[in-house]
Amino acid sequence: MTTTIALTLRARVEQVIEADSITPDRLATLSESEIAALPLWEGRIQRQLGELFEVRGSRSTSIRLTGDLSRIDALGAGMTTGELVIDGPVGRYVGTRMAGGTLRVLGNAGDGAGLEMAGGVLEITGNAGDGVGAARLGASKGMRGGEIVVRGSAGARAGARMRRGTIVVCGHTGPDAGEGMIAGNLFVLGAVGENAGRSNKRGSIVALGPVSIPVSYRYACTYRPPHVALALRSLRTRYAVPVTDAHLTGRYRRFSGDMAELGRGEILAWDGDGTEVTG
Repeated sequence: MTTTIALTLRARVEQVIEADSITPDRLATLSESEIAALPLWEGRIQRQLGELFEVRGSRSTSIRLTGDLSRIDALGAGMTTGELVIDGPVGRYVGTRMAGGTLRVLGNAGDGAGLEMAGGVLEITGNAGDGVGAARLGASKGMRGGEIVVRGSAGARAGARMRRGTIVVCGHTGPDAGEGMIAGNLFVLGAVGENAGRSNKRGSIVALGPVSIPVSYRYACTYRPPHVALALRSLRTRYAVPVTDAHLTGRYRRFSGDMAELGRGEILAWDGDGTEVTG
């Protein structure tokens, strides 16, 4: 038995591959030959994992994949335990529906990272595409728990319709961040795209960079929210998120909204030097 199962991509992948069978839960009890025989899908064509990956190791909940996996989708989908490290860029839906364990992407991730996530930790060292921690198209609920940390920037609809959990974007977000949030927390250290928090019900968006406040929000007060300082301090300690002391001790302008919904959501805009707030 090896400490870590190593899966190394043999050659560049030209077609999109569905690889939801690659999870620590699934590989924990399998031998090398059994891992190599796992099914992967190229459209309607079933392929074996061993055709695409060199397999070393067996029977472990620690997995490391290496290579350009930008055309490999759904890695870590539904995982509940263990550690999955992806050393390189990855395709869509990485960590979708994951409920536990730790998933680290050492590169960029495609659309739908952490889609409908229920628990665990998803870290992305590069950028994430659209819909990180969001709901599937037509679904009413997105992320339901866990933590997502994106060290780069994220695309549109980050945290859309999330119910609970925490998303941290160290760079910028695209438009419609926190759209339809039911609850949960979205921290953005860079610029927040337009229409943030549209149809927000009870979610909290904490903007440390420039943010344009939607017209459907109302200014409430300027204060030092203790829960934000505690959360940011924890994120800095556990994930080395680049939070400054000024973020911890600074004042935040609180805007309530979306008034077209329950009006119980909020955008907290850091009121420190260099922060631009309009609305």
